[in-house]
Amino acid sequence: MKASNSFEGRSVALLYYVFAFILLWEWLKPLNAFTDTGNTFIFVFFIGVSFLMTFFHTKWYISFPVRIFIIMFMLHGLYFEGVFFSFLWISDLMRDIGFNFSLIPSADWMGMTSSFRTLLFFILLWLLVYLIHYWILYQKRILFFFVLTLVYITVLDTFTPYDATYAIVRIVLIGFFMLGLLYFDRLKKLENLKVKRITSLRWIMPLFAFIVFSMILAILAPKASPQWPDPVPFITAVGQQDEGGGDTKRIGYSPNDESLGGSFVSDDTEVFRHTSTDRHYWRVETKDVYTGKGWQASDPEAVQEEISSIPDELSWFDDRVETKSLESSITINQEYRYLHVIYPLGLTSVKTESELPLFLNRNSEMISPFQDNEGSREDFLSYDVTYDLPLYPLNEMKKAQTFEDVPEGFNERYTQLPESLPERVRELAVSITESKDNQFDKAKAIEDYLGSAEYTYDKEEIPVPSAEQDYVDQFLFETFKGYCDNFSTSMIVLLRSVNIPARWVKGYTEGEFVSTAENSEREYVVTNNNAHSWVEIYFDGVGWVPFEPTKGFVNPYTLTNDYRDVTENEDKEEPEEVLEEEKDPEQTPEKPEEVEEEETASSTNSSGLNMGDFRLGSTGLYILLIGGALLIFIVYRTRMKWLPGLIIMKYKNRSDDDVFFQAYESLLKQYERRGIKRKEGQTLREYARYIDDYFQMVHMTALTKNYEKALYRQDNAKDEWRKSVELWENLIKRTSS
Repeated sequence: MKASNSFEGRSVALLYYVFAFILLWEWLKPLNAFTDTGNTFIFVFFIGVSFLMTFFHTKWYISFPVRIFIIMFMLHGLYFEGVFFSFLWISDLMRDIGFNFSLIPSADWMGMTSSFRTLLFFILLWLLVYLIHYWILYQKRILFFFVLTLVYITVLDTFTPYDATYAIVRIVLIGFFMLGLLYFDRLKKLENLKVKRITSLRWIMPLFAFIVFSMILAILAPKASPQWPDPVPFITAVGQQDEGGGDTKRIGYSPNDESLGGSFVSDDTEVFRHTSTDRHYWRVETKDVYTGKGWQASDPEAVQEEISSIPDELSWFDDRVETKSLESSITINQEYRYLHVIYPLGLTSVKTESELPLFLNRNSEMISPFQDNEGSREDFLSYDVTYDLPLYPLNEMKKAQTFEDVPEGFNERYTQLPESLPERVRELAVSITESKDNQFDKAKAIEDYLGSAEYTYDKEEIPVPSAEQDYVDQFLFETFKGYCDNFSTSMIVLLRSVNIPARWVKGYTEGEFVSTAENSEREYVVTNNNAHSWVEIYFDGVGWVPFEPTKGFVNPYTLTNDYRDVTENEDKEEPEEVLEEEKDPEQTPEKPEEVEEEETASSTNSSGLNMGDFRLGSTGLYILLIGGALLIFIVYRTRMKWLPGLIIMKYKNRSDDDVFFQAYESLLKQYERRGIKRKEGQTLREYARYIDDYFQMVHMTALTKNYEKALYRQDNAKDEWRKSVELWENLIKRTSS
């Protein structure tokens, strides 16, 4: 079907599509604020391309493959390994889709993988673009979608950390303007009005001025104070009064980890705020003894000792590891009951307003300004930290591990496992890593195994192991679902089962973005919901390296190729360590939260771009997207050159009864693409004479006479086509001249 011709030109249609794109974009912007969705750019790019192809009336056999290609490319970059153009990963995608479809009969929606949810989200956006296109171009209505968008944004502004102040202004401005324009279009169609361009402007300009003036007046006008109490605290409190009993706990940091398991309920109570420039986790403590039920410190009686210089007392990585010097400011919530320092990896100094001393528990690496936590929150509300954020050298981590320079008892401490650990856990660790020949690849294999579709992230209905049951064994072989404690503990136990030293780290993720501060710094708010645990593995010559096995989380730390300032002369001194060919680390992130930064670091010491393996966020991706957009533009602009050849190939050698009618219709469409459109009420003969006058020939009139003979005398359509095919071919070729 064809859209109504009531628009004053393609410029007005383009304006509609731009406004529709912005309204749909408003649905995507808040996802970073109140969900674990990241990389919303890929969805914005997808709807932008979809609207663009819709505007240009791209044929389905072009637009459909383009959309499919974008979806597949994005899914590969987020969730699958290997080179995209090898298409070997397609089998993994098919298995993943099959697994998720198997969950539908049992309505296990929470068990569905992130990759499948992302695929469904792409399909939903595809359908939304078509619906919006239909509403605007055919129905000339947008009120429903406008109201729905406004309600969605206002609810998020009320009940989530997302600040929608300016979003509401944008939506109202665009929505009212579109309502006015579409009403004008409906009015012209209803009354069958033929208006000039100046008449349309006389409608549009006052409408726009009135809307803008009304919004400015509304912003500047004084606001009345609320007439009723805020209902949000009451609503959010419903159902939370009886959370104390059973195995259900409120999420957040707890110093006691001896009995892990059980369900959690969310808690958005603020813990602290920080201004930072880079993503990273915030540490509180580490633990090293796995009991089969949870974690303990190997020296629970260790005392806190006062320290004067953090770099002299704590060392997380080798001095040769490349680092980035950063600063952050932290403000702790007055209601937070613990007095420890929450700090980033690579901490070098802590500065408080009252210059408090620092006390360190060397066993757990917990830092506090008060010995034995005997202090006051009022004395420790805010502080500044400086730290060196590491870029871990992949070359070193793939070398053989000797652990010659570690303290006595180091390996025994960080490969400790209880005697009661079921043998099948050790066997699983061996089977996962048996094909790998270095510690890093083994660690990545275990991390990827826990990120597979077999395991799901969940905080509800997580059982506590029975008296004779091992916590990790229960997760790996029975429940297959859990939260960060399940994933991180299981990875450490599997690592230790193959003699890889690892430890358990507790703290917080970076939190939710609030606003942009000065000097490219961003302000984040960290709540109890951001409490997290992860894994650190020790590598000879590198130090402690964080790994992230929890499904739905992405490791914020970066890999590079080698130590900083590695010269060619140094390379020649140790050829056996340098000649090893390196590859990018394999990553399978489970959500589109943020691109794995290991991939971008692989080009640090490389003089060229790997054109066969593009990842989200890399330079190669943007080159591919720009090149693809340019290629599509060139193909579209040159379609009059190559399309006639395809049409000729399609019809020339056919001899069925319908070929003449289809070929003639294709010729008319080709002239329409050329800009020589048949007018309403114009007969075929009149149009044919117009074509002949345009090209100074008589071929179109002759072809049309033969076409009408075939049309009104169906019995000789084949014969007429045989007589006319050469004439038709010449006319098709003329359209490209």
